[in-house]
Amino acid sequence: MTLDPTKSDKIMKMFFLIYDVDFDKEVMETLSTCCVTGYTKWGRVLGKGERSDPKLDDAVWPGFNCAVMIAVEEDLEPVAFDALKSLHKKIGGKAFKVFGWSLDKVI
Repeated sequence: MTLDPTKSDKIMKMFFLIYDVDFDKEVMETLSTCCVTGYTKWGRVLGKGERSDPKLDDAVWPGFNCAVMIAVEEDLEPVAFDALKSLHKKIGGKAFKVFGWSLDKVI
């Protein structure tokens, strides 16, 4: 396999999505219809948000989240962000969090 050096010079953005499993279908449909061509997904994520009850998938704290990480080229970042922002609004702004940062290097 040969690495393409031009690809490593591209500026990219990384997004990390954490959301209630109940919204999995909507999240995956949103990603597939915008500019996202690849992702990494964790299907059963446990934890507690800043303003939410714990989701530990047990009798005391039922439920769990999903997490998805995507990387997009900088020029596609507004397209991806707008799609995620629209989804956030559509599902009522609850149980859906997106974190984003610049991606420094790709190998």
